Amino acid sequence: MGATKRHLDRLKIASKIGQAWLHGIFTSSRLAPGLISKSSGAPADQFHLLEQHRQYGNIFKTWSGGKLTTCIVGHELGLRFLTENKAKLRAATIDMTPIFPEGFLRAMEGSTHVHYRRMFLAAFRAVSLEGRSAELRTILRSRLAELTTGEGRLRSQAAARILKQASTALMLQLVLGAKDGSEIAGELTDAYDDYAPNGMHIVITPTERAKYERIKRLVLALADDLKRSEPAPSSLLEYMVRSQTLDDTVIGNLIHMTEFARYDFHGLWRWILLELAGEESYLNLIAAEPDAGRRELMAKSAVSETLRMQQSEFILRTAIMPIVFEGFLIPRRSRVRICIWEAHRDPGQFLDPDVFKPDRFVDKKFSGASYAPLGLDHHRCLGAGWTVQLSGMLVEELAENFSVKLFNYGTVSRGHFHYEPGPDSHISLTARR
Repeated sequence: MGATKRHLDRLKIASKIGQAWLHGIFTSSRLAPGLISKSSGAPADQFHLLEQHRQYGNIFKTWSGGKLTTCIVGHELGLRFLTENKAKLRAATIDMTPIFPEGFLRAMEGSTHVHYRRMFLAAFRAVSLEGRSAELRTILRSRLAELTTGEGRLRSQAAARILKQASTALMLQLVLGAKDGSEIAGELTDAYDDYAPNGMHIVITPTERAKYERIKRLVLALADDLKRSEPAPSSLLEYMVRSQTLDDTVIGNLIHMTEFARYDFHGLWRWILLELAGEESYLNLIAAEPDAGRRELMAKSAVSETLRMQQSEFILRTAIMPIVFEGFLIPRRSRVRICIWEAHRDPGQFLDPDVFKPDRFVDKKFSGASYAPLGLDHHRCLGAGWTVQLSGMLVEELAENFSVKLFNYGTVSRGHFHYEPGPDSHISLTARR
């Protein structure tokens, strides 16, 4: 079976390169330089593209996920590519149209994307986290308390499980309005864990569709209850109900925003926990800071540095027609990877780029030309503000109520969608006396 797959990969590679060579004759272009690997899986080495960037320059090719992929390093270059070729690109993401009309927001284009993006932007603006810190930090504190181990070692997978519970509770509350500890929140948690236990499936099958319908029924029940709640919306679902914009596409997006967010948040928080375990002095500085605003800024800076170092990896697009950019041919149906993670390791933009320095964001702001962890173009993450705010609350909780120590940083491993702390990563988390 393995030999057959390798043979098919070789045929695909040869076919795609042959097509590109023929097309290049007519366009005076060529494929970008780079190493074509015969492996279609994601390499275990987190630095593999950074090494190719250093060898081949800002535009190079590779073979990733069974696709010829052109990699672009540098936010200004990447944004220019996305802007100039907007009509020739589509987001390389999961096709949700089998389960709801128009699909997921990040895959939409044109007037449909504009319509729904404006709708969701209005919802995010209406649902403020201001004044809700105590409520939200209580959820985080209760889950972190479950991770306390005395002086024993806390393994990476144990942290992942509890942090997933925390991110799920917060997203159910903020996106769908299901209060932590309520019966409906418990039902939704079970339904989500059944639907996507380790991140979304790449292909939606009839089985996933049936599981999605279970979640949808629970969300519609919540929507009926929200019609009788307080005037100010406390969740995105409540805003949509009150603005009378709740259709099947909105419901599908709310459901999947919850899923993608609970997965991505818990992944980011695993990195925050691991990185800050080696920065006890920085956590002590946060805890001792008398000014609340400064304390919040320091916590958010730790989040920004973690996003720079980890989790924010790439923007992926599919070329729906041939593109020539900077003299290089990007064939139709091949992919383009805007390398966010690699650009964040640029020593010209960040001093000691491979060193975790949370204070680098405290008194300095970086432009989008050097720092863009949550997107570059019109598909930039709508929940970017929530990402920093909620993760900052987690850091403040760690600093004020817990002591975290590093035993072993471990080896970075490739997860379902992102690189993540390896199973050999060990820390300890204890309650502060």
